[in-house]
Amino acid sequence: MNKPGKVALMLAATAFAVVPLLSQTSPGPKPSFEVTSIKPSTPNNNFIRLGGARGDRYSMTGANLRMLLQNAYGRPSAGIPFGQLQIIGGPSWIDSDRWDVQATADCSGGVLSREQVQLMVQSMLEDRFQLKAHLETRELPIYNLVVAKDGPKIKASADQTLPGAGGLLGPPQPCSPAPDAPAGPPPPLPLPGQRGGPGDPNFVPPRGAILMMANPTGLTMQGTAQPISALIGVIQQQVGRPVVDKTDLKGLFDFKLQFSREGLPAPVAGPALLPPGPPPGAAGPAPGPATAAADPVPSLFTSVQELGLRLESAKGPVEVLVVESVQKPTEN
Repeated sequence: MNKPGKVALMLAATAFAVVPLLSQTSPGPKPSFEVTSIKPSTPNNNFIRLGGARGDRYSMTGANLRMLLQNAYGRPSAGIPFGQLQIIGGPSWIDSDRWDVQATADCSGGVLSREQVQLMVQSMLEDRFQLKAHLETRELPIYNLVVAKDGPKIKASADQTLPGAGGLLGPPQPCSPAPDAPAGPPPPLPLPGQRGGPGDPNFVPPRGAILMMANPTGLTMQGTAQPISALIGVIQQQVGRPVVDKTDLKGLFDFKLQFSREGLPAPVAGPALLPPGPPPGAAGPAPGPATAAADPVPSLFTSVQELGLRLESAKGPVEVLVVESVQKPTEN
């Protein structure tokens, strides 16, 4: 009998951190947070929340070093805060050890640009993790995502309007006034594993969200009202190399991929990417959908082909972050 898998929840839409870098040749010292607290996360807690900035507060819960580096140096891709930047080097604990980060910014000068806050995260890593790293471009293996010869089969979303504030449009600017409170809280989703919730074969993620669930035989990746760039972001997280969009597909799409972990070089993550706000249901481990042991589970590459798309191997220039040295963070 298969044991249920686990689901981790990540509020990706609230994480503005994957943003363009300021010029590395800008004069003067990098900006920094006024106060920073970094503590080890609760052991065995699979709940991940990349809160980003709200007012003068910057927070991340359950973040490993790879996520922090992505926040500090990554490039934007439809609000997906991971898997966008190749990281060369790094310690053995880059994915395993997790921390809760709480920092306070000086808002006396008005609204901070997201680029400024990204530099502040860099300063935090240099100060507390003793990070030494640099960006460079290398010729590396990549994948091109192309449309298959029979044409795309991915389903266009019935509603082509972008999800509202905090979704694909991104979170508020750091140090900006708090947004107006909604008229009322949205109805809670059923708990993962319950009827109508994650784990139900008929479950559909909230509009503008991506859900990924793990079970003993593979992964299920499901998204609603997503651009192709968001699909690419989660695919390249799994394949461990950049994926370049060659599809020329425009608009928003709904998709569901079920695939095996076999042959995936990248560390497998199980985030459910949800719009901002209180996480639905219980935070932490939750069962994924049960899959019969005899059911064949296709590879990710085959599953992508079921959408009328194809991943083609290629080589190209890739911006990478080379980690020269880093240590576990100092005590608060």
